[in-house]
Amino acid sequence: MRRAPPGAGETPPGLRLLVVDDERQILELLGLTLGLHGFRVETARSGPEALSAACAQSFDVIIMDVLMTPWDGFETVRRLHAALGPALPPVVFLSGLDRQERVPELGPDLISAYLVKPFRPSQLVESIREVAARASG
Repeated sequence: MRRAPPGAGETPPGLRLLVVDDERQILELLGLTLGLHGFRVETARSGPEALSAACAQSFDVIIMDVLMTPWDGFETVRRLHAALGPALPPVVFLSGLDRQERVPELGPDLISAYLVKPFRPSQLVESIREVAARASG
């Protein structure tokens, strides 16, 4: 797991993100981009790594790629929910698949937002801020 340096932005200080993606280049790009927007970013390259990180520390929002191995993003969230229960933070899913194509029955409380790739960084930042605001108030 790596930490992206915090940067300037309109994000409230201390908003912590866990970004999960099994593609190293995408993970680095997301970590850098979100860090530049003022988020404190931790990264994980797999579902098991995400579970370990989320059980060790708290996050305000989890950014989860859908198509990963050995667990896909949905299975990872199921396992996170089993481990964390109501302490599971909001989850923003990222996928190349249309939402209707592949969203299993996780329940509305486990899918806070869903962005289809490609998306603009501003769309991701806006989604993160929205789900964090809903969760805190």
